[in-house]
Amino acid sequence: MEKNIFLYDGDCGFCTGLAFRLSEISLNKDIKFVSFRDLSPQDLKEIHPGLEPKLVAGNVQLISGSMRYPGFFAVRKLSHSLKGWRWVSPILYLPLVPLLGMVVMSLLKSIRSKV
Repeated sequence: MEKNIFLYDGDCGFCTGLAFRLSEISLNKDIKFVSFRDLSPQDLKEIHPGLEPKLVAGNVQLISGSMRYPGFFAVRKLSHSLKGWRWVSPILYLPLVPLLGMVVMSLLKSIRSKV
């Protein structure tokens, strides 16, 4: 069975808000939105061998099957199934957009305690 799990930091208001909003508008109801804070390090390893608390605390993560998508790439992967936002998906694959997306996610991560 293919896993579809979106991991976020439940202690971060911005991350929790992002996960909540994405879960509301996601048309793919097979995706589970889970705070990594509710999981043990062993649980994270069972979800994906490359996961550890420090890594997940720094970026949201989407696990789809055996693939792991961090930060911007997690949101980009989800964009295909977001109500009202699916038209943006192709734009997120244009050259330089991933670089811009990573910069924006990095900035949001640095100010997330203030947001």
